[in-house]
Amino acid sequence: MMAFHEEKNALTREKRSGAISHYHGTLASLTADAAGEEIPQRIRTFTQATNDDILSALTALRGIRGAAIVIHGAAGCAAAAGALAQAGGARWYSVNLSERDSILGSEAPLRETILRAIAEGAAAVFVVGTPVVAINNDDVHAVLLALGEETGVPIRHVNTDGFRSKSPLSGFDTALHALLRLVEPPESRGDFVNVLAAGDNIRNIAAIAGALDALGIGWNLLPALSSLENIHKAGQARATVSLNSDESEYFGLGLEAAFETPYLRLPAPVGRAATRRFITGVAETFGIAGKAQTWLDAQEAALGNILSAKPLAGKKVFLQLDTALVEGFSDLIRDLGGEVVGVALTSVDLNNRAHLARLEAAADIPALVAVGQPFEIANVLARTQVDDYIGPEQVAFAARFGVRPLSLRGAVFYGYEGVHALAARASGPHPDFRERVRGDYAENWLKKNGGWHVKREVR
Repeated sequence: MMAFHEEKNALTREKRSGAISHYHGTLASLTADAAGEEIPQRIRTFTQATNDDILSALTALRGIRGAAIVIHGAAGCAAAAGALAQAGGARWYSVNLSERDSILGSEAPLRETILRAIAEGAAAVFVVGTPVVAINNDDVHAVLLALGEETGVPIRHVNTDGFRSKSPLSGFDTALHALLRLVEPPESRGDFVNVLAAGDNIRNIAAIAGALDALGIGWNLLPALSSLENIHKAGQARATVSLNSDESEYFGLGLEAAFETPYLRLPAPVGRAATRRFITGVAETFGIAGKAQTWLDAQEAALGNILSAKPLAGKKVFLQLDTALVEGFSDLIRDLGGEVVGVALTSVDLNNRAHLARLEAAADIPALVAVGQPFEIANVLARTQVDDYIGPEQVAFAARFGVRPLSLRGAVFYGYEGVHALAARASGPHPDFRERVRGDYAENWLKKNGGWHVKREVR
């Protein structure tokens, strides 16, 4: 049987793990829906603009030094590169398709753009698809195969188009599928662990790298802030671990299937309990569990005053996170004295549904599976007493509802450093936003059931 990473394209999250991207109900009803052999699909009859698989793929690839990212579409399709390219790493190119190209085919300008990238020093090229190419039906694979043989440079198709999947997380899988095909078969095992960080910020990465350094554990970071050499040698690792399994488990599962490199199924290192489990799991692989426990005990002792102060005492918190992170955040908020009263999740699938079952929050709290749907979250905030809103995106609008926004964008929240950081921010004042208007939301909308337009899919 062919390993999944050897297939021409990665399966979407819906096909690979039954992911759902639309839900509006309670945590109890969502957990019940996810308990069976498949999760019932739902659709939204109205939706706002949202991230798609293309943006996730670009996020995963952007930090690879020595590589080129070729965005196969019109110039506007490459607009996301303006913000993502600030992270450094890969060089960016746009095929810059004209109207004629989008109708009659774009193989010639694609070839020219790839050859330019190689001439300017690219050691590998990733061609990222866009909606334009999905419509004009170019045979991209044939072009890339011919150019790869002609130049000797690895050229990989990242087959995204914004249409294939409703889950933006599918884009991470598609990008990692291309990277798996660059891993070289190992001749021996190295004394290091692969640390997978696909969409994590540099401060989070540094927090975990620092912990591994303190224990003397070698690490190989990829794809964020990595090189092609990091990818080539990934199969040699003693084991692989994800910082956020929702984003990067595909690579770990691929290495395990292809090269028997163990994939450690550990929680995201958020909060005291999950960080201990994460570090202990890695340390056991290297036979230094005792050393790790001594270090962990010292780190937790340093949290004594923070935990006893309970900076979130009596506060009700709404979380907008990937499902892989919400369990750790729920524990952390409880340690700081707060209570989770609602969640908005990026996606839920058969591989991460166990996180829902382990949540100790009240079963009747609102639960949404939604990306880029602030109008639905606004409806929940209008109906629910919330003091703090925590998430990486779209947090500022919470202030309109008298809720303090605590953005995770660029902030550290992994490891013990993350506990210190969130506790410090939680200790700040709660501005009185109550006199502010509720944005552009009509009062009849705020009173209406927020899930009226989320329908169970009929097959």
